[in-house]
Amino acid sequence: MISVIVPVYNSITTLERCVRSLCAQTFEDLEIILVDDGSTDGSGALCSALSREDARIRVIRKENGGVSSARNAGIEAAKGEYLMFADSDDYVEPDMAEKMRKEIGEGDIAICGFHHHYQGRDVVRIPEVPGQSGEENFLALHGQGFLNMPWNKLYRLELAGRFDESLSLGEDLLFNLDYLRRTDGITVVKEALCHYIQDDTGTSLSSQKRADRLELAKRIWKETKEFYRELSGHEDESGVINARLFQDVLDEVEALPFDQEKTKKEKLEVIEGYCKDRELSDAAGKAALKALDYRVIHFCMRKGWVRMAYDLCELRAALVQSRQKIAEKENRGKESEEPQDGKHE
Repeated sequence: MISVIVPVYNSITTLERCVRSLCAQTFEDLEIILVDDGSTDGSGALCSALSREDARIRVIRKENGGVSSARNAGIEAAKGEYLMFADSDDYVEPDMAEKMRKEIGEGDIAICGFHHHYQGRDVVRIPEVPGQSGEENFLALHGQGFLNMPWNKLYRLELAGRFDESLSLGEDLLFNLDYLRRTDGITVVKEALCHYIQDDTGTSLSSQKRADRLELAKRIWKETKEFYRELSGHEDESGVINARLFQDVLDEVEALPFDQEKTKKEKLEVIEGYCKDRELSDAAGKAALKALDYRVIHFCMRKGWVRMAYDLCELRAALVQSRQKIAEKENRGKESEEPQDGKHE
């Protein structure tokens, strides 16, 4: 059986879509654990209503403690051999559980690709690994950002640790690093089997102070380097771990719209903090960045050119969105040209 844990907090508009995508799985040996983390918008009542429709759904109630606390409560209650996570504003493909269970075989963890929906875009992300060694595969997955989340993975429950409830940044990566210490390998499923819906309506990058977030980023970076030393017996000479740190900073900068004055100020503060931190700047000098746009922004940040780095981030985001819209328009054109109802001219 697979236990699927869904933290729920004020998700009244998206919860039903998430849960119904889980109930529709072709792999039916599931238990779906909805952890109501003190919702105040009616999500708790919706959890109860959904549980009456499907006996596989269980509801846990708790005081609000955050997503890590909710996931930990779900882990404690889980009864399955395997473990999956889903966020209440996301949804999954009907065959996700079946394909993940099939591919994991006798292994300990499976990782799949996903659809990343944000700012009107649908970006398909598929993990690519060289398959030569565990350390190379780890660097590839970490460099591509596939270890930063729990919802595209299948775990063995008996090997699962707990999420650090004191963190609001990097807790998912640290959970995965801790889990990987107890495994012998990673199964990669090269299909996009779930949909990550990024909230574009937020008005702040975090409730934490910028300085605290930079310290957290450094802690995560150091723990990742330590994990790699344990895995390989040597330092990461490829620069991939340093590059991931830089890319995570840019992801944070680009995560929210550029047309809001408050988020603009916070983005500038994140870039400035990165530029002024000597340890992060030294790491940036050893980062293995392949994309030209990343390299140019990286150069500006190393030079301390905060405003230019911000402007380039804004330009990059606009170009990516423009390319996505062109691709979507071309796809719609191809679909309209296809014959319908089996008739051909």
